[in-house]
Amino acid sequence: MRVIQNIEAENFAPYGTILEFPGQSEEPFLILETEENAGWRLAVFRYHNREIAALECHPTSKESFEPLSGITVLVVARPEEPEAYEAFVLDKPVCLGKGVWHQVLSLTKEAQVKITENLEVESVFHQLEKAIECKIG
Repeated sequence: MRVIQNIEAENFAPYGTILEFPGQSEEPFLILETEENAGWRLAVFRYHNREIAALECHPTSKESFEPLSGITVLVVARPEEPEAYEAFVLDKPVCLGKGVWHQVLSLTKEAQVKITENLEVESVFHQLEKAIECKIG
């Protein structure tokens, strides 16, 4: 019989990487893994914003968002209509198409998502006519 262990950085290190922020890092975006030969990277994005003034898109690449902690609102818009956005509770992993405008908001004190994207990413930003604010209650 084998004992089931809790995953900790030390005991899991021979097998891979825990997808979380190490220690007390102040960085909001931390690249955890890269696969240069395959051309991708895996990162964790940590945020606490309840308002956004701009959307971002990657015209030549897809990007995945996978919820890790907290409650995230994913704001998305079609490539040709950044002001015609929609908002979704991110409660399951998604992969955004090329050129999709996007941004995240947190409904909790802090939220985190895992992001997988091309190793080199072209980012374009669109300043919104009016900021998007997320209110609770």
